[in-house]
Amino acid sequence: MEYNTLLNLFEREFREKLKIIISKVDEKTKVLLEEFFKNIELEIKFVEDLEEVVEIILQDPLYQIVIFSLSEKNKDFSAFIEKLKDIRAYVKIFIIIDYSEEKDLGNYFEEGADEVILKPFTLNEFKARFFKLLKEHYLDIKLQKFIVEDPLTQVYNRRYFDEAIKEEIYKALRQGYPLSLIMIDLDNFKWYNDTFGHQEGDKLLKSFGEVLWKNVRNKIDKVCRYGGDEFVIILPYTFWKNAVLIAERICKAWEEKKVRSVTLSIGIAQLIERGSLEESISDLINRADKAMYSAKKFEKNVWVVDKETSKLFLNEEFQGEG
Repeated sequence: MEYNTLLNLFEREFREKLKIIISKVDEKTKVLLEEFFKNIELEIKFVEDLEEVVEIILQDPLYQIVIFSLSEKNKDFSAFIEKLKDIRAYVKIFIIIDYSEEKDLGNYFEEGADEVILKPFTLNEFKARFFKLLKEHYLDIKLQKFIVEDPLTQVYNRRYFDEAIKEEIYKALRQGYPLSLIMIDLDNFKWYNDTFGHQEGDKLLKSFGEVLWKNVRNKIDKVCRYGGDEFVIILPYTFWKNAVLIAERICKAWEEKKVRSVTLSIGIAQLIERGSLEESISDLINRADKAMYSAKKFEKNVWVVDKETSKLFLNEEFQGEG
């Protein structure tokens, strides 16, 4: 299998294009790597500072492979790798080290490296090791997708939500941007399922999953199945007013499905910083959940903004029908 064949497969299956960060390499190695990557459909970014690597990984999830040169001057390898893996567990780490500084290579893998190569190296040697890393990354992502995706609705599962909400709220609080949460309940779904059978119920859930994905931002918003007939959408960089627009689109798209016996109750809340990360997460989920249950009393496609959100950001309650 050629590089570009594998990359096309990756893009087709996961709907994304990989990017690579290369850090702290000497000029000779940089020229060699530029020569190698110019014939491969991968975006690469050269940086000097390891902290800049961390910031890039935080900002853009498509940067999934990090190549950097390890020397006596930057032996804080373990702490750096731990930080990267905490931010994005699936990031692959490829280390370049001088032959003269060689120690037991097994130690590097124990500390978190996914591949190691000794300088000086040939282009063919690098090509073989990088292709091996790329194939491993493809299989890891494929497995991860299987683990975190709800097989019926094709949205993320609850396990993924519990991890993603921590990561997204941590970044929003750290960098000071807005984040909103939408919680949705399919009203009367149990009746629908009991009346028309589980196969029809499954079809309805799958159809609703498609509606959700079509009405959020690709690669930014995260749609998850929270429970049996409850769904949640994490909206980074989003004020509650923009979350309302998304809720309205979802209601309209669902009405076009003409499943009048099953309606949507939608709760919307914007992140408010509390005493700690855990408290901020719990508070946001609870407020969105309460708003969703407030919407249920209307018994039709309707959204409600949580009271604390509306008081803090507008000083009035805000609700409306789709």
